Amino acid sequence: MHDGHPSFRLLAFTLVMVLALTLAAPARAEALEPFTIIAIVGLVAVGVIIIVYLVIANVGGSRRAAKSEARYVTCVESDTGSRSCWGLPDPPAPTLPSDIPQAS
Repeated sequence: MHDGHPSFRLLAFTLVMVLALTLAAPARAEALEPFTIIAIVGLVAVGVIIIVYLVIANVGGSRRAAKSEARYVTCVESDTGSRSCWGLPDPPAPTLPSDIPQAS
């Protein structure tokens, strides 16, 4: 197999080294304009405000859900009085037929 002329290897090695050094060297620093700085700071501030709002809303929602809110309503009616209703935080316990008093 023919490896090629030694000068081609030297040229290829030189090109690879120049490419590596070009990519490794830092880019030339450019000054940022004041408008660009203000825009970046504004976007960061808006992002922080949105994140804080979402965190507070999530905590507030879980606190509201943790409270014992009335999920069930029970009402009593009579012929002589008005209807009376109130909320129950937990569902009523199921009654078995053996728990119901039987008329004798």
